[in-house]
Amino acid sequence: MRLDLAERLRCPNPHVATPLVVVASQVDGRDLRRGFAGCPVCQLELRFENGVAVFAPKPTASAPDAALDATLDAARATAARAASGDADAAWEPSLERVVALLGLAEPGGAVLLTGRYAALAESLAVAAEVTVVVMATAVPTVLGESVARVEGLVSVVPFGDATFRAVALDGDPAMASARRLVEDAVRATSVGGRVLAVASMPRPADTRELARDAAEWVAEREARSAPVSLRRR
Repeated sequence: MRLDLAERLRCPNPHVATPLVVVASQVDGRDLRRGFAGCPVCQLELRFENGVAVFAPKPTASAPDAALDATLDAARATAARAASGDADAAWEPSLERVVALLGLAEPGGAVLLTGRYAALAESLAVAAEVTVVVMATAVPTVLGESVARVEGLVSVVPFGDATFRAVALDGDPAMASARRLVEDAVRATSVGGRVLAVASMPRPADTRELARDAAEWVAEREARSAPVSLRRR
């Protein structure tokens, strides 16, 4: 994982937003290969193994099992949808379409991919000249300075606000984790950035839909409206 991305990691646990303290033990250029990170609030631990960020939450011993269970449930649900003839289950993303829908004509920035979109990680990093982070997926990924992977989390994006230029999201809409994933991914997307998702996933607030078809929808991240104070005169 690139050092500049590692420095934007934050604790995924439900407390005040807290940056993780990162300690590198092996760095290759700008790529953090080995090391660890921790949360000063809840003592969550993260280790970096060959560039993969592996979360192992401490506060609840069952948390890693819960993440694994959620991943297995998603795989079972996808298999069931495929067996029932669900068109979305058989859909596969296209590199050219993803580049266009995410507005990646100009190089630079970071992009988050989940689910089946992760299969495009290496080719997207090269074609669009962006840094790619993949998570919440069982798709094998070729890792390097431009492609990083996060494991151990299903519905929380462990990066600070506005980390990503764009995100592409895939998950089972029947699971509560799908809505949480979309909402947290939007938070981690910069204002004006694109959010692409499979058509069956919910589109959250703070986004403006740009287009939709039977396969996908794409929206733009909007700024949150600040509350207006009313004063009596």
